[in-house]
Amino acid sequence: MKKYNKLVRDRIPEMIEKDGHKAKFKTLSDKAYLTALDKKLLEEVKEYQEDKSIEEMADVLEVLYTICNTRGYTIDELEVKRQEKYIARGGFEKKLFLEYVEDDKANQIETVSDMKAIKKWREIPEDWKKILLNNVFCSNCKLTSIVDYAVVNDTHGIVLQGKCAKCGNSVARYVEDY
Repeated sequence: MKKYNKLVRDRIPEMIEKDGHKAKFKTLSDKAYLTALDKKLLEEVKEYQEDKSIEEMADVLEVLYTICNTRGYTIDELEVKRQEKYIARGGFEKKLFLEYVEDDKANQIETVSDMKAIKKWREIPEDWKKILLNNVFCSNCKLTSIVDYAVVNDTHGIVLQGKCAKCGNSVARYVEDY
């Protein structure tokens, strides 16, 4: 008898039975299921790291999709979030490897947000936030997105102070109270 104690795909019981073996399975609680999915993700990533095959990539993706759905998100929402991050930060196509960053205090943007401003920002609907973050003017790039931003209170609203997603210059976005 070989012990596994791990999450398996839904058709594994019938495959084991078809091979003439007997196995014991149980159904996990929601909490135990999420824990098992997180462990399964690590297992599949490890297998991919050892094998580098498309089959192992597919296994990683399957577990990610299942985690996404189990946590109450749709695959479309995951893809939208992936695209937002791609727009804001780019992908990995340029093969960039960060070695270090010099700490230049004179050019550093203050990233401390005040609590009153954060409260106002959280009250804005998510779809509006997306529009605001992706409609920022940069003197170099023109229309851009803002990244690494702080939220600061203002007399008539809030100000997002951050960096241009394209060139890294300082940019700001004013958001009036509504």
